[in-house]
Amino acid sequence: MAKSVLITEKPSVAMEFAKVLKINAARKDGYLESESWIVTWCVGHLVTMSYPEKYNSRTKILEIGNPTIFT
Repeated sequence: MAKSVLITEKPSVAMEFAKVLKINAARKDGYLESESWIVTWCVGHLVTMSYPEKYNSRTKILEIGNPTIFT
C-alpha cells in the first residue's frame, strides 16, 4: 500500500501534525511511521522570504501609498 509523506520543519511540529491528523505512528530514527503515513522533519526553516525587489524591481523603494507592492 502506498504511504503519504509529510515533511515538517522540526520534530515538535511533526508530532503535532501526527496528533491532529490522528496518525497512530511509531517513532523511528528521524521519522514517524504508520500503516499509511511517514511523517519526517528537517532541522531549520524550509522556506525563507526574500527582499521585495527580488519579486518586483518596482518595490525596491517602499513608498507609502505605492500600489505596486500588492501587484
